[in-house]
Amino acid sequence: MADNDGLVRSQLTDESVDLMRRRIGFSNPTLRTGAIDDPWNIKATDDAVRRYSLCIGDDNPLYCDPEYAAKSRWGRVIAPPGFEKSMGLMRNAIPDPEEDRVTSKALRGVQLYHSGGENFYYAPIVEGDTLHRSRFVQTVEDKKSEFSGRSVIVTNGLCLWDQNDEVAVDGVDWFIHAERQNRGKKDKYVQDEPAWYSDEDLAEIEKAYDSEYRRGADTLWFEDVVVGTALPRMVKGPLTVTDLINLHMGAGWLIYGNWPNRLAYENRKRLRGFYTRDEFNGWDTLQRVHWDKEMAQKVGVRMMYDIGPVRQLYVNHYLTNYVGDDAWIHRVRFEFRRFNYMGDVSWLTGEITEARVDEVLGPLIEIRLRGTNQRGQENVLGEGTVLLPSRKHGPVKLPQRPAPTKHRAPGPEQRR
Repeated sequence: MADNDGLVRSQLTDESVDLMRRRIGFSNPTLRTGAIDDPWNIKATDDAVRRYSLCIGDDNPLYCDPEYAAKSRWGRVIAPPGFEKSMGLMRNAIPDPEEDRVTSKALRGVQLYHSGGENFYYAPIVEGDTLHRSRFVQTVEDKKSEFSGRSVIVTNGLCLWDQNDEVAVDGVDWFIHAERQNRGKKDKYVQDEPAWYSDEDLAEIEKAYDSEYRRGADTLWFEDVVVGTALPRMVKGPLTVTDLINLHMGAGWLIYGNWPNRLAYENRKRLRGFYTRDEFNGWDTLQRVHWDKEMAQKVGVRMMYDIGPVRQLYVNHYLTNYVGDDAWIHRVRFEFRRFNYMGDVSWLTGEITEARVDEVLGPLIEIRLRGTNQRGQENVLGEGTVLLPSRKHGPVKLPQRPAPTKHRAPGPEQRR
């Protein structure tokens, strides 16, 4: 490989942090889509929902079987939480051209790690829906980290609204920006050995897959809830590159476009800092830190690791399996702890921490869950607020939708 590998290694400076703060209320220049702005799914279809669900490892018939879904309380296929990541015509707010140019270099050349987020869901996404999306910088905070020294946490607001200008999902994502460096023995994760499993270990994992719990049409009534109940254990993994391929098949490239051939060249014109030289001295996407060990180590991570949505969707799947068809998952919070390396297993457990009749939302429960890898380390923490049907209060009533964010660009509400 050439000495000049094209990997930008910038330092976190006060000036660069201030540039990001000038983007508050506007699009984040480190979260760009490249040459193609359109989402993976411009319109929701039953088949797109089915493909997405299967590609995240969930064959729930509520999402995959129109005949089954037609008999549910929803009367049709609905998308599971997380499907919105595959949608959203871009409507990011942007500053005036000169301010956009000056601030476009904010936090450029430092590594970006998705550290978690919190989403609120207001209504099902169903066939025929078109979503519009706005992402915008909300807060910028300095942080001292054992892993990276100085780092910056950027909270990014998120709003998706439909063809009727009604919000379907909103929330935040947290990203950590850290300098790219190979830390060697200074790495706090240096003792994290690559996963390896005995036949007995694999048998335990397979047994958990065989017994995976899914409530389905067996209604969870609010009156039957017992606070403190331990929820069924779920397993995910061992994580493979094939899992990542499947996720991208179902949801697309998510934030960044990593297109092939000429489209890769066009993408590099827009996202030069997102491409580096490969072993053949050609250009390839920096996204390969997730499947290229050498590239991962160049940016300061011991091994290849997952992308944030992997564990976010673990949390979503755990919740949908437990609460069943008749409930509504209104809030999902997810915090990523440590790296989830290729080969790692995540064991998910949870408990019901609260049950109440909310004055606005009606009967609901709060669920707390955690994921633990084969090393015994927590790798994800999650929370869910779930609206439940009640024998006394009746079926779930969907939450009132807020107004779409003011941080959005003007544009048509429908694409022909």
